[in-house]
Amino acid sequence: MDKLRLDFLLESIHLLAFVNPFAEQRDEIEGTIIRQMGGAERPWIRNSKFTNEFNQVLYWVEQGEQSLLSGMAKGYESAVRAEQMASLAYFSLYHELVDDLDDLIESEESDLTANRKLFKKIESGIKQRRPLISGGRSAIWEKPEHLFACFYQLRRAFHCLFNEIVGWSEPVRALRVRVWESVFTKDMLSYQQWMHESVGRFPTLILGPTGSGKEIVARAIGLSRFIPYDPSSGQFASNPKKSFCPVNLSALTETLIESELFGHRKGSFTGAMRDRAGIFKTAGQYGTVFLDEIGEVPESIQVKLLRILQSGEFQAIGGDTPSFYEGKIIAATHRDLGEQVRNGGMREDFFYRLCGDQVTTIGLQDILSSSPKEIVNSVHYICTKLFGSDGAKELSSKVVNKLESVLPSHYSWPGNFRELEQAVRNIIVHDEFVPLVNTYGNDEDIEGIYGGSQVTLSQWNKIYARKAYQNTGSYREAARRLDADQRTIKKLVAG
Repeated sequence: MDKLRLDFLLESIHLLAFVNPFAEQRDEIEGTIIRQMGGAERPWIRNSKFTNEFNQVLYWVEQGEQSLLSGMAKGYESAVRAEQMASLAYFSLYHELVDDLDDLIESEESDLTANRKLFKKIESGIKQRRPLISGGRSAIWEKPEHLFACFYQLRRAFHCLFNEIVGWSEPVRALRVRVWESVFTKDMLSYQQWMHESVGRFPTLILGPTGSGKEIVARAIGLSRFIPYDPSSGQFASNPKKSFCPVNLSALTETLIESELFGHRKGSFTGAMRDRAGIFKTAGQYGTVFLDEIGEVPESIQVKLLRILQSGEFQAIGGDTPSFYEGKIIAATHRDLGEQVRNGGMREDFFYRLCGDQVTTIGLQDILSSSPKEIVNSVHYICTKLFGSDGAKELSSKVVNKLESVLPSHYSWPGNFRELEQAVRNIIVHDEFVPLVNTYGNDEDIEGIYGGSQVTLSQWNKIYARKAYQNTGSYREAARRLDADQRTIKKLVAG
């Protein structure tokens, strides 16, 4: 490869190696490489899952790496070029190992033999590329086990975001970009070198309307955390598949919330028949505790959660010795927490401890307004989750056709993805779906949704209960506001 093209390739791959994979910048860099380097007649195809365009990028990376290893690297002694060569080596080695990383992620349990085999490949890959990385300052090359952990995290995160946050509309793509930054920050190289431990413990606050996938986002972040690898034992410090610990705070009484989170000692309250470890005790250093409906938490619990956010310290009910939590906390709510701070429903110091890293999910109506065809992707995802990949395509086509035949134009999907999932279930089981009242909510809208007929008292009760549930996000709070039994509200909403 001539020096001019090699210079361009080094500059481009240095940018590409640590860019957000879901950002438009990545597409732009890849496109520029292909245009400037020229198409390859026989592009290097290491993995059929890559697009043809990306295969061409990998082809030129291999060609550039071979040129440098054959002697051209001696002509690049500047610090800038040294860092660019190290980035090229990083990019090349990572993509050389993606199949092995995918196998590792898909395995149900930790396979020590597979771990050690892949670790040896990394050691060998580093040795082969030593001329390219010897002048680089990046700390990720100093220990092969750290590079292994970085690659493992990078691939897990990509799978979590790509597979769980579904769709390619602009709002969905922007959400993926934001979630990736919550994991790796905007400066992924610095994150991998020295920020991974501290950033991994930053609390994250997820905001968004009811049913818009806040737990999906929380799970993607929680399962994407950095986990160290120990070459002596052949194990990672934690199993990422078991590291996500969700708690729905709105479903518990104040005493049960405290017991669930912090644990209790035998006899500390009525019904405490034995010691119980709370979720902050069992989650572990690389675990993630997800506190759903944080806006429902009473002030007494806020004070104790604030203590964990400040110092990690907590104490079981009835206990006399402190414990410490070193993992991550993710909280979510559909409520306006700023308003709750102003009206006294949430402590100001607690709010500011939570809100350093914020992600806002998107309502289904906003996604469909941007790209109406996204309904197909969303329904297919739900069908796959409910029934598996076999038959999901046929089922999703049936569901979409039914939705198109019964939905009014510009339906607002007030229940968001939760409502869509319920619609899928109804159509699969009964081949019918009665949509909820539009959020614009006048009488003409309601009568139109119910086929132009007069709305019955039973239907009004369902509409009213569902609206209360949508606004509050919990059956308990909806029942309290309507002065009704919680079981009645739940039955009306489900019916």
